[in-house]
Amino acid sequence: MMKSMVRCWWDKFSKWFYASSLDQINQQSYIRLSTSFQNIEKKGPTIPYIEEQLEKLRNDPDWNTVKSIELLLIPLLGECDLDIELHYQLHKASTLLNSQEYDFFRQEFESIKQDGSVHERKRALLSKLTASLHKYYEDRQLRSLYANKARLKIGVFFSLAIVFSVFLLAIGILHPDGIYQYLARFFSATPATADSVPTQYVDKIHLHYAVTALMAGCMGACFSMLISLKNRVETITLQELENQHSLHFILTRIITGVGAALVCYYFFRAELLSGSLFPDFGNEQEINLNSATFFTLIIWCFIAGFSEKLVPSILSKTEAQIDKKR
Repeated sequence: MMKSMVRCWWDKFSKWFYASSLDQINQQSYIRLSTSFQNIEKKGPTIPYIEEQLEKLRNDPDWNTVKSIELLLIPLLGECDLDIELHYQLHKASTLLNSQEYDFFRQEFESIKQDGSVHERKRALLSKLTASLHKYYEDRQLRSLYANKARLKIGVFFSLAIVFSVFLLAIGILHPDGIYQYLARFFSATPATADSVPTQYVDKIHLHYAVTALMAGCMGACFSMLISLKNRVETITLQELENQHSLHFILTRIITGVGAALVCYYFFRAELLSGSLFPDFGNEQEINLNSATFFTLIIWCFIAGFSEKLVPSILSKTEAQIDKKR
């Protein structure tokens, strides 16, 4: 019962989240196509099938019905309406279609004009042009749908990483031995007490730092995906965009970012990366949020998760230095 209720609410949320202006466009298309059909009716007999499709579109707005009606109306257009519609669709194609595709339709149209008024060729060209514009609109709609799905899934992981990072920050303020205070309660037979806490917290705070590094890497990976999605949604292929909203792609990217942050943390702990710009764990005897170490670690691990080149570059340089010493 509980699962069915959760699934029902999730379906409602998904329907609301993925809702776009397509329904409104379909309603507007019904008005436009119905008006065009009424004008055609005045010049000839009614077409029962088109009437049925218009009624279907009025009751249940659907993009496929819109496409069907538009293509069915082309053979019914008169000479004047055909020329105007062809010019209008060519004008839209000049701004929407790519240059190669538009040049093809424009050249075909010019050749028809030179041959004279050939209605069948005009109708065939208009049908093909309308179908190409339909494909363009579908591509745009699918891109918007896939992008929204990807943003929702990435946003969930990003939010969880932020919440857990804030939780780690709060623990660092409340307990000198960090997250170990909580882990000991779950994995230790006897609960941790104030008397049982040793005076030195070095090993325990590094566990806290390691978990913090993982969360920072996760945030960096999610942030990178969101930025990349925003910049590439119009340039990558539809297949690539569809892959980017798949859960295995998102998880793979997050795991890569988390792994990069962990490797970066290991380099800091081994003091292979040191200096004023890097965290210094040498004097850290407890989690001190007033020191720069904690926040410098977060920044660098975030960058490691965000950038897909930082850690591979560090590894390549380390490998080159090892080769020189051989």
